[in-house]
Amino acid sequence: MSLTRTTPPATEPVSVEAAKAWLRVSHSEDDALIADLIESACEHVETRTGLALITQSWRERREDWPRDRLSASGLAVQLKRAPLISVEAVRVRGRNGDLTDWNSAEYRVETGEPGRLVALLPFALPRPDIRAGGIEIDFTAGYGETPDEVPAPLRAAILHLVAASYGADRGEGGESPPAPDMVDRLLAPFERVRL
Repeated sequence: MSLTRTTPPATEPVSVEAAKAWLRVSHSEDDALIADLIESACEHVETRTGLALITQSWRERREDWPRDRLSASGLAVQLKRAPLISVEAVRVRGRNGDLTDWNSAEYRVETGEPGRLVALLPFALPRPDIRAGGIEIDFTAGYGETPDEVPAPLRAAILHLVAASYGADRGEGGESPPAPDMVDRLLAPFERVRL
C-alpha cells in the first residue's frame, strides 16, 4: 500500500505570524525555523489522525481492498484521508496489466468523515486481476482552503507542538516530547478508532 500526496495544500493551517504570536517571538530571524516546525507539526497531526487539514489531493495504491476499512457488507471502503471532498478516479488493474477506470455509475462517494466509496447494488467493489498495484484511487480531502476552516483544536495542537519543538531547539526546557499531554487531549476526539 502506498499513499502519495499528489497536490499539496496551498497553505498551512497555522501561519508563521500566528505561531510567532503564540511563541511571543517578535523578531524575524527564526521565521524559516518556525515555518519548518509548523510543517512538521502539521504532518504529525495529519499522520496521527488520518486527516487532511487544508484541501489536498492524494493517490492511494493498494493490492486489494483493505479489510480493516471495509464495511461489514463488503460493499463500502473507507478512504485513508478524511474529510473526503471528492473522488476523481478509481482504477483497477486487469489481466493485461492495464489500469481501467471503475465506472462511476457503479458506486457513490460519501464525503466528509469518514469518506467512503460505496458500491451500488447489484455491483460490488471490483477485484484486481493483478494484485501488484491492483487498485488506484485519486481523491481530494481536507477541511477547506483556509486555516479558519480547520477545527480550532487541531490548530491548537499544531501550536503546542511548534512551541515544544521551538523551546527544545532553543535549548529551553530540554528535549521536546513527541506529543505533549495537551496535544494528546486535543487530538483524541479526531483520532480514528481501530477495532
